[in-house]
Amino acid sequence: MKLSSNTILLPVLLPSVLLLAGCSSNVNRAFYEGIKSQNEAYKTPTERANAPSTPSYDTYQKERERLQQTDHASEKNESTDFNLK
Repeated sequence: MKLSSNTILLPVLLPSVLLLAGCSSNVNRAFYEGIKSQNEAYKTPTERANAPSTPSYDTYQKERERLQQTDHASEKNESTDFNLK
């Protein structure tokens, strides 16, 4: 039976990511960085050279907040009163 590198790495990386997340004061940051590291480990050298790097957690968080504010603003503009006759 041949094991792929994914089969071997998953049991090693998943507990380390969870341990890192449990020891961190900011669990979301640790989880994001752990997944980012795992994704980087799966890339080939060519992919690393050609693909843009994943943004830092701070950049990701700012963009996420900006998109949430945009969504909330658009929801207010789309509200409709269906009780009109």
